[in-house]
Amino acid sequence: MTDGIGSADRVRKAALLPFEPDETMAIELGTTADLYVERGRALDVALDYSDASIEAAEEMGVRTYALLCRDLTRDELRQLQGTLVLELGAYVGETFIRNHGGRWGWATMPGGRAFGLRTDSGLVAFPLTKAKKRLLGNFGSLVAFYRLLMGWPEAQDVVGGPRGDPSTSK
Repeated sequence: MTDGIGSADRVRKAALLPFEPDETMAIELGTTADLYVERGRALDVALDYSDASIEAAEEMGVRTYALLCRDLTRDELRQLQGTLVLELGAYVGETFIRNHGGRWGWATMPGGRAFGLRTDSGLVAFPLTKAKKRLLGNFGSLVAFYRLLMGWPEAQDVVGGPRGDPSTSK
């Protein structure tokens, strides 16, 4: 699978990860996503939290990163990476949550915890990590990642895979 999440087995396992919602971080990421919308407005890119806006958000992030990183010092580049990754990942996650449901929080994984979102259908995904990989040159598309999240419930009906039950998580 080249959708940015990984193999089919990894996706199925992500539906079963223990998950703890984090409302404080959810508020912060909502504000951060709004900053990305403002960045888009300044560049004449309309970001309206619609499913269709994910393509424009991805393109804007990749172009902004490519244009700005040319003349930066290593420290400035790291700061830019952190800012754009956070804003773009927050925008992708917030757009999904607003349109399809879900919550921001912490997934418990072997070796520790990772911050991501859990969809209402039970899939745990990591839009901040995906945004980082995309901006740093991974060709896995955020659009494909988003579409996978949107199609997860139907895909489970087709393949008969496990459906995570959000009511059983912490």
